[in-house]
Amino acid sequence: METNFRSTTRGLKLVKKKYMGLVEFETEYIPDWFLEEVLSRLPLKCVFRLKCVSKQWLSFISAPSFVNLYISRVSLSHKPQPWTVLSHRLHVKGTKFCPDPPLMLDNMLSADESDLIEYPIFSRYLYLPLPQRSSWRERYDIVAVSDGLVLYGRIVFMENSINHMTDYHLYNPITHQCVTLPPPFLCFRFVSTGFLTQIEGGTLKNYKVVRFGCQLWEWHNLEFEIFCSETGSWRSVVVHSDQAIQIAWLRMPFSFSGMLHWIDRWLGIVACDPCRDSNQCRIIGLPSDIDKQCNNYKNNGLYSLCNVHQGRLRYFEVSLAPSDPFGFSGFSLWVLDDYDSATWSLLHRAKVTDILFDDILTSQGLTGSCPAPLAFHPFDGNIVCLSLGAYIVTYNAKTLKLEAHGNPVATEYFYESTGWLSWYAQVPPRLAFLYVLPPWPVSIPKYLSTGKKEDGV
Repeated sequence: METNFRSTTRGLKLVKKKYMGLVEFETEYIPDWFLEEVLSRLPLKCVFRLKCVSKQWLSFISAPSFVNLYISRVSLSHKPQPWTVLSHRLHVKGTKFCPDPPLMLDNMLSADESDLIEYPIFSRYLYLPLPQRSSWRERYDIVAVSDGLVLYGRIVFMENSINHMTDYHLYNPITHQCVTLPPPFLCFRFVSTGFLTQIEGGTLKNYKVVRFGCQLWEWHNLEFEIFCSETGSWRSVVVHSDQAIQIAWLRMPFSFSGMLHWIDRWLGIVACDPCRDSNQCRIIGLPSDIDKQCNNYKNNGLYSLCNVHQGRLRYFEVSLAPSDPFGFSGFSLWVLDDYDSATWSLLHRAKVTDILFDDILTSQGLTGSCPAPLAFHPFDGNIVCLSLGAYIVTYNAKTLKLEAHGNPVATEYFYESTGWLSWYAQVPPRLAFLYVLPPWPVSIPKYLSTGKKEDGV
């Protein structure tokens, strides 16, 4: 059976022959409908290699319509994307990028061996072009992750215990595009950084970096410094709150409903959108039966986790009430039912006596330690990632199992990396970031490259 197709717009004659499942064409050109059907089903790495076939293929693969089709088919396949937990600090050593110090945070991989071949970025550590420090007075840290893009910066240690972030860099670890932002103007003793991105058709349309100057005491006037890619400059904003705010600054902000959210030590969740010049912030109360010790001045949010999971806001806590011989009394998990009315539902609660510690944690005597939550599993609502002693662990609310993953973390280095916070005995949550590999690498267009692009990227 033969079917003839003619394209007058391109002046081509195309003949499709159906015989024994074969498709043949009369010319060297392949129609777009056929490219679409074939390329959208190939692994991402293969698709990018095929850009070199011809200008037609390059143009077709780069078109937003094909990118959107590819992303939609990946989402419909229901195959989870590879993901990992990133260390906050990596540096250049020779021609390779490696952890600084070695084994500071062993990435917990969700990818199988075939994924590691397809996505070499997930070999063992995420390779980032963070320059090696030139003196003990500075270091480079990851400060935020959004839509597969990483924001990192240079911290300079100054007098009076002030750590000043002097430079910010936007980096795509897949395409190796890197953009340097202009240096900020304000110097905060404690800064919490938010990172907002807008992606369309696999392309970064705009982004914002929001620096929030955290105070150790109650404060009504919240001071922000905001970088907007559309203007290419920083601007300072002061937002007034009728209620005194005390941010638990060990927890990084998260984005939800177009706003940034922080955890307050006493009030709950502080929602603010300084990018829109809104001179107000909103307070969202947490569940009434939480353990208020988790977010107080001493713990600063170390033992609680509030973030978005599959479009809904969740709050997880480690109950700190003593339960001899354990270092904590259990886990609790809530979900926000209604954002406007701030109503919560309890999804899960388990006593520590019902939790099953695996053999590694038991043999290391870690049943007497208190875990700190790091991130929600991006695809499984039953699983939470935590740090416990020198290990990254996962807790499964369905099986009640607490399991160790990977190699122990070299926690002895955390005093050096956090300065006066010497009471850390495990991976600090503010130094670990959940990274999910995007279904299509995000492209950073030149018009958003407001600074000078770095050499070699």
